[in-house]
Amino acid sequence: MNSNSTIRLLVVSEAPESAERVASLMRTAGYAVKPTTVADPDALGKALANGSVDVALHVLDTNDVELGDTLGAIRERGLFVPVLACGEGEPAPGPALAQGAADRIQDDDDEHLRHAIVREFERVLTRRRAHYLDEAYRESEQRARALMESSRDAIAYIHDGMHVLANDAYLSRFGYEGFEELEGTPMVDMVASNNRDKLKEFLRNFSASEEAVGKLDLSLQQADGSTFDAEIEFSRASIEGEACSQIIIRDQGNTEELEKQLELLSQRDSVTGLYNRQHFMKLLQRALAAAERDEGSSALLQLNLDDFHQVKESVGVIGGDQVITDVARVLQKVCGEHDAIARLDGATYAVLTPVTDTQELEQLATRIRGAIKDHVCDVDGTSISVTATLGIARIDGSTADPNDILSRAERALSDAMNKGPDAHRIYEPRAGELSQKQIDQQWVERIKEVLKNDQLALLYQPIVSLADDTTARYEVQPRVLDDGGHAVEDEELMAAAARTGMSKGLDRWVVLNALKALVEQLKHDRETIFFVPLSGHAFDDPGLFRWIHERVRNLKLPEGRLVFQVDAGAAATRIKQAGAFATAAHKIGCAMALSGFGNGAEPFQVTRHVAVDYLRINEEFMRNLAENAQNQDAIKQITAQARELGKLTICPGVADAGTLTVLWGLGSDMIEGEFLQEASRERNYDFSSMAM
Repeated sequence: MNSNSTIRLLVVSEAPESAERVASLMRTAGYAVKPTTVADPDALGKALANGSVDVALHVLDTNDVELGDTLGAIRERGLFVPVLACGEGEPAPGPALAQGAADRIQDDDDEHLRHAIVREFERVLTRRRAHYLDEAYRESEQRARALMESSRDAIAYIHDGMHVLANDAYLSRFGYEGFEELEGTPMVDMVASNNRDKLKEFLRNFSASEEAVGKLDLSLQQADGSTFDAEIEFSRASIEGEACSQIIIRDQGNTEELEKQLELLSQRDSVTGLYNRQHFMKLLQRALAAAERDEGSSALLQLNLDDFHQVKESVGVIGGDQVITDVARVLQKVCGEHDAIARLDGATYAVLTPVTDTQELEQLATRIRGAIKDHVCDVDGTSISVTATLGIARIDGSTADPNDILSRAERALSDAMNKGPDAHRIYEPRAGELSQKQIDQQWVERIKEVLKNDQLALLYQPIVSLADDTTARYEVQPRVLDDGGHAVEDEELMAAAARTGMSKGLDRWVVLNALKALVEQLKHDRETIFFVPLSGHAFDDPGLFRWIHERVRNLKLPEGRLVFQVDAGAAATRIKQAGAFATAAHKIGCAMALSGFGNGAEPFQVTRHVAVDYLRINEEFMRNLAENAQNQDAIKQITAQARELGKLTICPGVADAGTLTVLWGLGSDMIEGEFLQEASRERNYDFSSMAM
């Protein structure tokens, strides 16, 4: 058992010192106890009504409450709370156990008492885990059934070669009106006669293999006798505990539809459905090119929600996402049909509009601000109102650099925020002001110097399991060395590297030096796992994976010891490239992790196309976690769904004991944060300290 677990002990006794004696006894043995003492039936009822009791200790010399009263009060409320009868007098062990007590302990037998409390607490935890798993299993079956019914893919389940379940898309594909027409029909009867031996041979091999998924191209026969060619995907499944096979039919139409969906996903923000930053930058580049050719001017409006951090503290991260989505809908109503709207990041939006006249821009900005201010967001019964501040920059052919235009809008936004909140400002250049291109060139030179002079260092922060797992896991964190040789986090440099394309060089430096450190670490601990971050532009660098492949192959690393960690948002906007990268990484024995995971209405959508092993939950969920029920519910839902999909979860940003205490009950597999240990150059964390 983990000594960090707290046993909530209900002591039924008139003597307050009884609880303190038990707490002291357990403390000296390395266990934490939170005792509550009750001395009468009313107090007993209130304590049980709170639902915060793990084990009850009934001291038999209590005058107002009999052992039967304690047991009866627990039964009436339908609680599973083991009761230990302790003390001198009656009842004897036999009658006490017959009444329902979990044990009968003599007053002076401290060793027996300690073992009994620990044993019963572990029994309570086991029962709770079993109940949770049972509920999770039922929910997963219901969710899977609902997903199958609503899926556009043709899906069926086969048991002993017979159809036992099929969705509407499957029935429609074969020309059946209801499942009763198909129920019990052998799969082989729905295959063209010249393909039946091919199917039988495949099924024999698939049954004998250990592969989870198999694919086969077949000619299939519809109810009217006509045939069509399709790829069938077979996978192992179960329905109500019975083993069966799931089949999904994918014809050419499915593939084309999937390609369209992937293309749409690559352009859209997963939270709001607006354009994402990557696609918006392409639109901005086209607008710049058009202005440069004198084919039309336009303007960029950048919009920030004011004091949005307070909104998130009030309604949690998921509630904050709902507000962000609501504002996106407001923007779509206010802006014109020729305006392109995007969510750039967090609570920041952008609008690309053909409007360039100063008065019309002022009017548009005023309408946007007014519509947002007047809108009331309903988040689980809580009414939330927000305001917005805007910065505006004209696209008039004076620059061909999209980052320059963004920088102008950001400077106008900063000026407006000094006036605001709820203000806007149109950018006017200052004398001697550098263009964004000139600023970025300075950054490029600095980053080149940093790489050339080896002014980088790697720090390591432990990732610790909340289960009985002592595997050493470290997140690798690149840092810049300042003039004093101290490793510091330079967010501005990292942002400039991503903006200018220099992150490709940083990615190679990080991977190369992480591999060197991992090889050294594996000499001492062959089970060590490194989580190595890659920038979002890693997927745009076709030579990076070949470079990684060559080095990993030469080092002959044990499988699963190297995990590449990429941002979930970056993977979503480059979903094809990310999927290909993940597939290739698994082929060379590496694993994949998504960081910043959990935002949006369907955060798991990206995992359908990108095979990942770990989900590192967005650190924003950890802020004020002990007081924020919405974030707690969000983490619980993410971890439960991740477990169903066979993916491990990591909760970073654990900064205090309160956050850790809450996370124990939310289902996360691993935690990380300064409360455990700050990132350092040393790799000496004791991973056995959290083991049960």
